[in-house]
Amino acid sequence: MATELEIPITWMRYDVTMPLIDGRVAVDGVKLVPSRSVPNGTIIGPDNPIPRGDFGLVDMNMGNWLTGLEAGWEIAPLPVFPKRKHVYTYLFCRADAGIETPKDLEGKRVLSTMGGSAVAIWLKALLAHRHGVDLTRVTWVTGREQWPQHRADWTVEQLPGRKSVVDALLDGDADATMLDVSDRQLWQTLETHPKITRLFPDYLGEARRYFEESGIYTPVHMMVLSRKLDRDYPELAGKLCAAFEQAKRIAMDDVLDDRAGFSLIDLRERALAQTEAWGDLFPHGSTPNKVAIDTFAKHCHEHGIIERVPPYEEIFASSTLNT
Repeated sequence: MATELEIPITWMRYDVTMPLIDGRVAVDGVKLVPSRSVPNGTIIGPDNPIPRGDFGLVDMNMGNWLTGLEAGWEIAPLPVFPKRKHVYTYLFCRADAGIETPKDLEGKRVLSTMGGSAVAIWLKALLAHRHGVDLTRVTWVTGREQWPQHRADWTVEQLPGRKSVVDALLDGDADATMLDVSDRQLWQTLETHPKITRLFPDYLGEARRYFEESGIYTPVHMMVLSRKLDRDYPELAGKLCAAFEQAKRIAMDDVLDDRAGFSLIDLRERALAQTEAWGDLFPHGSTPNKVAIDTFAKHCHEHGIIERVPPYEEIFASSTLNT
């Protein structure tokens, strides 16, 4: 009996990936080993093994994708995007900053990362292309940045000290913020503090309108395989893409068969309504994601995060190009 190839994979709690993590989806010749100690795919410091390719399969923030490849990282990305968000959700302003419309951000100080965060990249692009904001007239306030910037016409300043999003707003270091937020307590403060407001109160409606215009439900994370593994096992990435697609189908069956999500009432009915209104919001593969991929790459180039837009042959594992 042939020995299975063991590959550590990020322990992901996304419903669309859980059937792969819990072992219900098999990958021929491969044993996926879920681990909570795999390399971090969002904050990638000097000791992170991802750039060297010393990992298996990780869930990585797309903000590190094209910049990492341009920097020579040993990664073989898959066109699998298990985490997507309505990015309009993440734009908050100080209530007394005089920001009533997106154009009011011009001349203001906005807390954001330049690279490394897909939420920030998508938001800057939407502000420019959908709302006419001149991004060169914004002062971008940022913390430690791991990526060099190629745009000389952007004003970028360092955030003094290490502050939370809330403190940066209330202390006057920034007039607005467009940082990714996942902490529950931070969410509660941003949404209830009397001195903080949303630029887009109807953020879900704005996201829906963008989807209707573009067909994009903005992806923010993607799966990345070690380039070392991809070189040694050139068919592996394609097998993994197929496995993620199978996991997604099982996850939806769990919901529609009433075997999942009992703590959220009417989940089955919500899933049916969502599919009818939005279609498949989590397509896998390079072909169904082409518009989102091309749009994101164009934005990264416009923002000076990458020096050129590379072809698909350079940004995805070869066995996934026909997916």
